[in-house]
Amino acid sequence: MVEAPKPSELQNVFAMSRPQHMLRKLFWEFEMLMSTMSVHHDDKQWPETASFIAFNTAITAWHISDWIWQSSPETRSKMASKLKVQFDEKTPTGRRVGLGRFQNNVAEQCRALHICREIANGSKHMRMDRPDADVKAVAEWHEAIQGAGFAVPGDLVMSLSVMDGDTKDDAGQVFLSALGYWESLFMSEKLVEPGDHLRAKIIKAK
Repeated sequence: MVEAPKPSELQNVFAMSRPQHMLRKLFWEFEMLMSTMSVHHDDKQWPETASFIAFNTAITAWHISDWIWQSSPETRSKMASKLKVQFDEKTPTGRRVGLGRFQNNVAEQCRALHICREIANGSKHMRMDRPDADVKAVAEWHEAIQGAGFAVPGDLVMSLSVMDGDTKDDAGQVFLSALGYWESLFMSEKLVEPGDHLRAKIIKAK
C-alpha cells in the first residue's frame, strides 16, 4: 500500500511545505501558459485562461523569494551569504528586515524578477502607490493569417508581452528568465538535486 505524504506543517497552505514545491509550481504554470494562449470569440470579452495563468505565474515567480527565505534558518543563512544580506536572525523584526533586503537584492540581480514583482503586486492590489513607470504588462490582439490549432483565418489571437522602458519582450521569455534564475540558485545551493531538474522549457522565438 502506498503511504500517504505527511500533511504540511504550514497553517494556511494546501500540502505545499517547501520552497522546492513553489519552484515546481512555477514550472507547471509556465508550461500551462505556453499551452493555453487563447483565441478570441464573440461570446467572451477576453480569454480567461492565458490571462489568469500569466497572473499566477508572475505571483509564483516573485513569491518564491518569500518561501526560500522563510523556509529555515539554514536556508536563510545560505541566502544571506550568497546575496550579501545583513540581518538579525534572532528576532522576527530582524528576519523581516532581512527578507526585504534579500528580495531587493534578488530584484537587482534579475531584472525579470523585478518585473514579476511589479506584475505580482499590480495583479494582487490592482493599483500601486509607487509602481515602476518603466514596467507595463501588455495584452495585444493579432488577426490570424493562417489556420492553426483551433484558430481559423480572421480569428483574433492574443499575445502577452512586457514593456520595460523602450524594450518589449514576450511575457513567456520574461517568466523563463525568472524561472532560470531560481533554478540556478536552487541548484547552486543544493536545494534541489540534479535529478529534480524538470523537462526542458520551450519558448517561441521573438
